[in-house]
Amino acid sequence: MIPRLIWTLLANRRNPGWRACLATIRRVRALPPVAFEAWQREQLADYLAWAGETLPYWREHIRPGTRLADLPILSRRDVQAHAVALRDPTRPVEQLIEDASGGSTGEPVRVWHDRAYELWVHATEVHVMETWGLRPWCRMAIVWGSDRDLATLGRRERWVTRLHDRHIFNAFRMGDEDLARFAEAFARIQPVYVQGYATALDVFASYLLEQGTRGGFGIRAIRSSAEVLSAPARVRIEEAFGAPVYDYYGSRESACLAAQCSEGGFHVLGHGRVIELVDDDGEPVPPGVEGRVLVTDFTNRAFGLIRYETGDVATWAEPGPCACGMPYPRLETIRGRTSDFITTPAGERIHGEWFTHLFYGRAGVVRFQVRQTARETLLVHTVGAADASDLADVLQAIRERMGAEVDVRWERVERIDDTVSGKRRFTVSDVPYVPGSA
Repeated sequence: MIPRLIWTLLANRRNPGWRACLATIRRVRALPPVAFEAWQREQLADYLAWAGETLPYWREHIRPGTRLADLPILSRRDVQAHAVALRDPTRPVEQLIEDASGGSTGEPVRVWHDRAYELWVHATEVHVMETWGLRPWCRMAIVWGSDRDLATLGRRERWVTRLHDRHIFNAFRMGDEDLARFAEAFARIQPVYVQGYATALDVFASYLLEQGTRGGFGIRAIRSSAEVLSAPARVRIEEAFGAPVYDYYGSRESACLAAQCSEGGFHVLGHGRVIELVDDDGEPVPPGVEGRVLVTDFTNRAFGLIRYETGDVATWAEPGPCACGMPYPRLETIRGRTSDFITTPAGERIHGEWFTHLFYGRAGVVRFQVRQTARETLLVHTVGAADASDLADVLQAIRERMGAEVDVRWERVERIDDTVSGKRRFTVSDVPYVPGSA
């Protein structure tokens, strides 16, 4: 009773109005597919009309009756070049919430959200937890990039985190001693719900399996996000923690894109977003065929993310009802963000997201990549106007983290090639993490 009361009081104070969003989500997720599609078309038409009237970038493209498929694809470079024209000019920028992507594809971008968007995100998080049989006030362990997130928390936010019974474990520091402390803390805390980077959860799970530890933490559900969850990693994580793993797809630019339900269906969270999968010519792809992911977020009226290309590739599942009963369309696979761990000479494994966080909001960097060619050699390549003096603090932070033995070399380049499969990788290690290794 007390955790529920505390969570409710804090949620209502921090996100007043979220209950109305959740009520809408509960109503929409119970609709028959035909009714859901009609509701979503109505929401999308209203959003496009607003964007065409309000946002300078979209005024020349959107007219009455314009369909989503008629609009040009919005690339990351478009967002970089036209950020101001994509932002709502009718509201002072001080009233908006600025966010920056470190660039899961190595191309950082800045976007803005508003309070309404934040309410929808909060309500969607509650909705997803409900589909997993969880209460939002349950005890939670978060294996995340706390170098960035905790550093920005003030005293009040830290107090709120403790009251929420949230326990954060630093995914950017995962040596064997750190993992031993994680295991001790999990045994003491007994979290009901765990969420984290896919590779970080896999590292922790592999350590537990190596130590002969399986289950015993009382976990009911695990959320894997920010990266692609491989089938072998899923098996290791579920074996080590004794609980089902649910994949969750989102980004800094637009959170809460898709989530697995308790039946395994990977549902687009269609009460707030539209996802399109298109081929190289911009045409829709059928189920089973890989396509480029385009996102339209109709909950954000601070910034016009319409047909925004995330840089990820995904496939649709075969059409048909899901056993969970929700009407949302389903993805089959996402071949998206993959962060390699970078390994120091001392054997410490550094999560790839640590490097991307150094580039959040970094002016003059259009794209970047960090590549480890040997334990003692790290290459940092950037595309854009930033020079060595602009990146001095970034390079210094990397050198300090990697250790004096590592030769960290920076070079400004004209381009960074994608992989043969078309995937853009922002960290690449030729000294990859091997489960159970030091």
